[in-house]
Amino acid sequence: MDVSLVTPQRPVVVIGAAFGDVMLEVNALPHSGDDISALPLGQQIGGCAFNVARALSRLGIVPVNGIPAGNGSWGKQVTAAMEKENLPVLLRHPSHDNGWCLALVEESKERTFITIEGCEQHWSEELLAQIPVPDNALIYVSGYELVSPESAPLRNWLLAQSADKTLFADFGPRLRDIDPDFIEKLLAKKPLLTVNRDELAQLNPQGGKQSEIQTDDAQAFADSYGLPLIARFDKEGAVVCQPGQLPVRIPAYAVPVADTIAAGDSHCAGVLAGLACGQPLTDAVQTGNAVAAIVVSRPGSDGAPTRAELSEFLHHHP
Repeated sequence: MDVSLVTPQRPVVVIGAAFGDVMLEVNALPHSGDDISALPLGQQIGGCAFNVARALSRLGIVPVNGIPAGNGSWGKQVTAAMEKENLPVLLRHPSHDNGWCLALVEESKERTFITIEGCEQHWSEELLAQIPVPDNALIYVSGYELVSPESAPLRNWLLAQSADKTLFADFGPRLRDIDPDFIEKLLAKKPLLTVNRDELAQLNPQGGKQSEIQTDDAQAFADSYGLPLIARFDKEGAVVCQPGQLPVRIPAYAVPVADTIAAGDSHCAGVLAGLACGQPLTDAVQTGNAVAAIVVSRPGSDGAPTRAELSEFLHHHP
């Protein structure tokens, strides 16, 4: 099934951050006290939730935009970027600007982020009340926004969602900083989880280290909590684990890699797009693999494809 040819059947709500990405290319990360040179790779608006929302919008699936625009210079750039992507600005933060991050891209294409946090970490009941949540919605949330003490209203808001909603959680690299008690409460709501190999190891510290063993670990976690889980293994593809079923490996598409900025976010967007269009989870993950492949073949976080570009890619990569 080609997601670009299907009418969306479920609404998508995207909660989280938009902030500035300032990108530099370095040969290797500096050590303490080093003085190194870097090549500028540009400046743009990114952030996990914005990357997801932008990718969905380009695929013709305009989500409910639960991403705040701040009250400063970055907020103005965020607003302009949202308007460019046909994302209505629903949330205006009254007291904080958007954050920004410095992305260091090494010769290996690995990236490292240094983040200056902003309004995405300061949630309130009043702000969240402005987000319309349709029945049967898919609700995306990133772990970056679940760490701060000021994010308690957001955590409570997620736990209060009714059973007809599907929570789609991408904990990301801040997983170790999220309150374990909250994680247990969230898992009790049977969200759809997406994790990479490092995050899987954190969720299951007693598991193995090889991808074959990690697949078993991922399935055991899904069975234990009774929830669906997507385990992303980079160029090895992704594994779909559903309770009581055998894990299904979805191969990655072979493409030249410019960098891996927004790789995980674009995969989330592709999966959400597939689910919104009625694809079963395994097909939706294949759509996620395709969107991510296109994004990593382009530099920076702004490489999300249009419907036509996704269709062309899938035509040439059956």
